[in-house]
Formats: sequence, C-alpha cells, structure tokens
Amino acid sequence: MKTALCLTPDRAFFRPAICTAATILAQSDSDQFDVFVVCESEDVAPGFDKLAPDLRRRIELLCADFSSFDRGLRAEGRFSRAVFRRLFLDRVLPAEYERIVSIDSDIWVARPGLGRLATLDFGGAPFAAAYDMIFLMDFAQNELSRQFQADRAALGLDLKTPYFNAGVLAIDRNEWTNRELGGRAVDALRRAPERYPFLEQSALNQIIAGGFAPLSPRYNFMGDFLLLDLEAAFAPIVLHFVNAPKPWQYDLWRGETRFAENYRAWFAASPWPELAKDGGRLATAPPGKPARTPERRAFAERLTAYLRSQAFIDGWRAP
Repeated sequence: MKTALCLTPDRAFFRPAICTAATILAQSDSDQFDVFVVCESEDVAPGFDKLAPDLRRRIELLCADFSSFDRGLRAEGRFSRAVFRRLFLDRVLPAEYERIVSIDSDIWVARPGLGRLATLDFGGAPFAAAYDMIFLMDFAQNELSRQFQADRAALGLDLKTPYFNAGVLAIDRNEWTNRELGGRAVDALRRAPERYPFLEQSALNQIIAGGFAPLSPRYNFMGDFLLLDLEAAFAPIVLHFVNAPKPWQYDLWRGETRFAENYRAWFAASPWPELAKDGGRLATAPPGKPARTPERRAFAERLTAYLRSQAFIDGWRAP
C-alpha cells in the first residue's frame, strides 16, 4: 500500500509547492508515494497542466472546499488558511491511504531517504515529526531561546518536553483519526487563538505534549541548522526554508546563493519562467556562506551533544 504525500499550498505557494514535488519525485525512493497537491480550486496557478508530462502524470491535484472545516479559524501575518489543511487530510484523501505524509511548500528534498517515512515504525504514536528550532534553540542560550521557552510554557509544556515542527508530518491515519487530533486542534484554535502563536503547530504540540515519534534533523533541516555549518555532517534529506524571505525571493534572499540558484534553475525550465528572473542579482551575489562566529560554534557544539543523546526512529545518530 502506497503512502499519500501531500502538499497543501495556497495560491502564493502553489508554484513553489510544485517545485517541492519535483524534488521529491526526482529521488530514487519516490515510488513509495502517491503525490497529491491538496488545495482549493482558486489556488491552482495557470500553467499547471503545462508541466513536463512525466512530472504532471505523477502529481494528483485534489481540490476541495475547506470552508466547512476551517470556519472560525483565524490566520494572521505570514500565515494563510492553508496552514490548517494538514489537520483535515484524513477527511479528504481517498480511504485506501493508511499513512499520510504532509510536507510544506518551502522545502527542497536534497537526496533519497524521504521514502522511509512510508515504512518507519511509529511505536504507537499518531505521527512522526522532527524537533523544531523552537525547542532546539534552547541550546543557543540567547534572547530568542528565552522567547521560545516562554511560548512553550504558555502552552503548559515543560521545557524538557520535545516540541515538533509541522513542516514534515508522517501520519498514522487511524491513530490520528481515532484520537480526533484535527478536531481537537480546531476546537483549541477557535476557543483561544491568542494562545497559539504558530497556529495548528502550537495547538498540536499542546495536545500531544511530546507524544510523537521523533525523526532526526535529516528529515527537517531548518534554516538555523544551515547557519551552524552542520549540513555536511548531517547530510540532510529535507532542506526547510522555514524563515522569510524564501530562496525564490531573489531580491530579498540573504541566505546562501546556491539555494536561490536551485530555485531559479528549476523555474527557468518550468511553465513559470517569470519566476526565474532575478535581475542579474545572483550572477554577482557573493556565496553568502554564514560566518562561523564563536557564538554559532558554541551553539552547534551544544546542540550536537544533545542530539547525540537522543534516539530517533530513523536510526540516525549525530556525529
């Protein structure tokens, strides 16, 4: 039985989501998945049907009306209603899929390995996910880490309770549905939205209180990891550009140029070549590799030492 891998973009993220899907399908283990783009009809960007035939054939477009599911939920700032869609995937996908992988649209899959999410043993947990930097930033011991600690404490979580990032969720559909996780998160968000700064992610973390199956950082290598020069040592599968700006926002991007170049090259060969126009900026931009400051080196050492003490369901051990 294949696993349903789902991207849930709004109109603004539809085209980057197709790029993410392409990086998934380019890997040798992508046959583990049936890839769905789950959205509302108005989110579909013109040109989708002009994708290369081999790519278009492997992406199932599932349009649904989510208004009955997310009525009363409020998305603010950089978030849109689309962030809630992962809560309802068990309700809209065909019944034959027992495992669902939800993945964000600001992700680049760099190497094979994602396919293991179709077969990993969750040990009875309703889903698997990787630790968020909201939790791992504790090892930075700075003002941002103190803010993240306050956010978690406001959710009633002990500071030692692991907190996950929702950008990659591998879901046991039966467990998720039986525990009514989507409905409980919606109820919480409707009752007191001000308590949940990261919306459905905050609500699910409060509900599950660390009771998820932990994936290694290879499965959700977030932007702050890149600042710590840990990419070569960790060999990440999933690069998650969680912070703004995104690499395809060439005029604003301040990260490493190679990531923006990856997006520019993909869009240049896509039905949306206008998204490859960078005004010549990338040709003259410096590589942008982050400086290894003493503070970052110390953070990386403390973080790596912590990760060595953890057991991850994918079997990875920190070097």
